[in-house]
Amino acid sequence: MIKFFRKIRQKLLAENRFNKYVLYALGEIVLVVIGILIALQINNQNELRKEQGITNKYLQGFVDDLTVDRSVLDTLLYIRNKQHVCADALIKSVERKEIHLDSFYNNYYYLFPFYKFSPNTNTLEEVLNSSQLRLITDENIKTKLLELRSLYSRIKVGEEHVYEDRTVYLYNHRTLDHIEFNGLYVNAENKSFLKSKDVEQYKKDAEYFMNDRYFKNFMNLLKFNLDYQIPILVEARKECNLIIELINAKLKDD
Repeated sequence: MIKFFRKIRQKLLAENRFNKYVLYALGEIVLVVIGILIALQINNQNELRKEQGITNKYLQGFVDDLTVDRSVLDTLLYIRNKQHVCADALIKSVERKEIHLDSFYNNYYYLFPFYKFSPNTNTLEEVLNSSQLRLITDENIKTKLLELRSLYSRIKVGEEHVYEDRTVYLYNHRTLDHIEFNGLYVNAENKSFLKSKDVEQYKKDAEYFMNDRYFKNFMNLLKFNLDYQIPILVEARKECNLIIELINAKLKDD
């Protein structure tokens, strides 16, 4: 092809047809420029397809992570709401000076385990650490993801606060001297405390807690903390669902 164009140029020069030669040369330049532009366009399209593939991988990763988080939040909300009910029931028992042994300890021991929320932010952290956030071109999705990350941080701070309060209360001599830890097994196995071989000790300990201001204060503090935590969990769960819907719609359109 190059030899062909060269022969044409040489022929025009040999025939002293300078004007046509200039026009031909300009035309040849235009063709070269067009070829370069086409090549650049193809290259740009390839790069865009490559970036779109990476973007879709990240978007699908967000959906997978948030689907897990949503399920974990559902479980945690169930636990936190039940803990709130348990704390409230114990406060009312103290105020009324009424003890039903099974009810008292089923509520009490449900407050012992600490269920921590561990969000699955692998994809988001990968995107942020690799400076690939620019690939998420949908500003609404990007903003929602960052807002959710902030919500997760608030959950973490609140949980740390609750954990510290629990530790101070549960693991000091005032509590440890009046609690049977084997009650955790009785509670976990849904057995009756009234029928336990240690029933007299359970009754004695329950009487102590019913008259212990420290116990009532801890229940009130726990309930107060849960009043703060539960709405944040509800909001986080709602945001997870919203972002999943936004991303699925985006992937469908793309």
